[in-house]
Amino acid sequence: MSDRDPLQTLWTAQEQEPFDMSLTDIHERAARFQSRIRQRNLVEYATGGIVIFAFGAIALETPDVGVRIGVALIILGVLYIHWRLATLAGAAAKDPSVAWAEFHRAELVRQRDAMRSVWAWYLAPLSPGAIVYIAACAFAPSVDLPFAARLAFALLGAAWVAGVFFGVAWLNRRRAEKLDAEIAALDHARE
Repeated sequence: MSDRDPLQTLWTAQEQEPFDMSLTDIHERAARFQSRIRQRNLVEYATGGIVIFAFGAIALETPDVGVRIGVALIILGVLYIHWRLATLAGAAAKDPSVAWAEFHRAELVRQRDAMRSVWAWYLAPLSPGAIVYIAACAFAPSVDLPFAARLAFALLGAAWVAGVFFGVAWLNRRRAEKLDAEIAALDHARE
């Protein structure tokens, strides 16, 4: 008696069509990929600009030194992220001496690695500012709440930020896995 289901046997026995990717296909994929990177980064820069503007306004309005320090750390974190986004995960121009397949593969690998390391260059720089800001808001002298309520506010704020951070990391990990699959398909096409 066979261990396999008849449908599974039929599926595994069917002839596989060869995967073929032309140079034109690779060129088009590379161009679309670079365009998506540019669009993603523009959204990131715009979002960061809004964060800097909003937190800058908070810093100007609040008399609380702790909040101002938290805001300054957040703004510095956003500026660092913008710098790393440009240097680590920015769109690249193709060197004419490099083949399209090599260029596209290198860019896929570079973006995948950036997404895998998002904790180090994207989330970690925001952590100190977020912690200081949440703690300063929760324990500001102007907040007239019992200590337990302040602590609960701080812990809920920290949990919310941690949830957002884990969500961002999870989404980036998923995208890195998709890039791994695309790298494998490209490698297969080049064989």
